[in-house]
Amino acid sequence: MNDKYGVPRDIKAKVKFIGLFFSDLIFVGGSALAAVTFGMRLFPTSQWPQMLAFLILTPLISLYLILPANGGKKNWHSMVLFLRRRRKRYTSINYRRRGK
Repeated sequence: MNDKYGVPRDIKAKVKFIGLFFSDLIFVGGSALAAVTFGMRLFPTSQWPQMLAFLILTPLISLYLILPANGGKKNWHSMVLFLRRRRKRYTSINYRRRGK
């Protein structure tokens, strides 16, 4: 028998390109495309420095959001967890008010 076809180790493995997942690269590219599309409509021709800054910063910010952060999560996961935190998380269960 001639085994010309190999079996992949993991069928559900995610594809990486330049150290980033392919879906994340599509997200960054989509944000750059959206920046070009909406930047031409949002900024008049007299505000070309602001439009240029918008076109450069939008993909950079989206790239920052998909980079890994502490604990294996991405930066956008960390931001969502920070915004969803509860202020009174560490109150005692047996809390008794004085005077009652």
